[in-house]
Amino acid sequence: MKDLRIFCRDCFCCLLVVSLSLGVVFFPAQVSAKSKGKFIVGSKEFTEQLILGHMVSAIMADAGYDVDSRVPLGGTNIVRQALLSKQIDGYVEYTGTATMVFFKEKQVMSAERTYEMARERDAKVGLVWLPPIRFNSTYCLMMRREMAKRLGIKSMSDLGAYLDANPGKLKIIVNNEFFARPDGLPTMLKTYGYKLDITTLTQMDSGLIYLALKDGRADVGLGFATDGRIKAYDFVALEDDRRMFPVYNPCLVVRKPFLDKDPSIALYFAKLAKALDNEAIVTLNYRVAEKKEDPKAVATEFLKARRIIK
Repeated sequence: MKDLRIFCRDCFCCLLVVSLSLGVVFFPAQVSAKSKGKFIVGSKEFTEQLILGHMVSAIMADAGYDVDSRVPLGGTNIVRQALLSKQIDGYVEYTGTATMVFFKEKQVMSAERTYEMARERDAKVGLVWLPPIRFNSTYCLMMRREMAKRLGIKSMSDLGAYLDANPGKLKIIVNNEFFARPDGLPTMLKTYGYKLDITTLTQMDSGLIYLALKDGRADVGLGFATDGRIKAYDFVALEDDRRMFPVYNPCLVVRKPFLDKDPSIALYFAKLAKALDNEAIVTLNYRVAEKKEDPKAVATEFLKARRIIK
């Protein structure tokens, strides 16, 4: 039927005759009279991004948009390019990722300055960063609490000292993106002077790192400070005592024409920014990653409970 519609698109009578012969009547697609238009939402692939992506979709739908959800879309570079090329209209990005990865900033700055740099730089390419959500989804290195205590490792500097004295003794896992990011492994090796035996370093999907660390298949793993499994599995996040990692506050980044046309979008996300703190996101991440709850249902339930959407 799709081919018939395309072939006869300039002849409604022909379409009507064919449709009636099949017992079906087709009408031209129309946008709801109450719709403000289409809004395409993207996200990255890890748990927290799924939750945030579904939150954006639900908020925009509640605001009157016809939402096309591309949750999840891909890794950082894929989603970023999709926004720049207008394949999507908005997604949640992290301030530290913008400054370190997109804009190649070398120095770690305050949370406020990190946000301002992201906002100012992207304004030049027609993108708007709405005010940041309160939590900080920074990277961290994790160890099982018992092992960290037994080895006397509390900080990332302590880990470096242990690695120097005991080369090849600890198995370390990071995700694929961290392996090459400017705010990832290369900077960590330089900042902390880690001397790693390449045979002890493994790349793995973010979600699987927690399980590998829990099961003893690794001794040190890369994680996100807002992941509920850190507490659930009794891991300890090592102190970033040399302040290598920037602040990673999440913000909705949206193409400027949408905000120019409908400034009220900012009001919806201002409510989310106040409601979604570290404690809340840790709980939501845990429910999805560990209890295997549906991220869309978890996101919607939170928004309704906080009266952000109807």
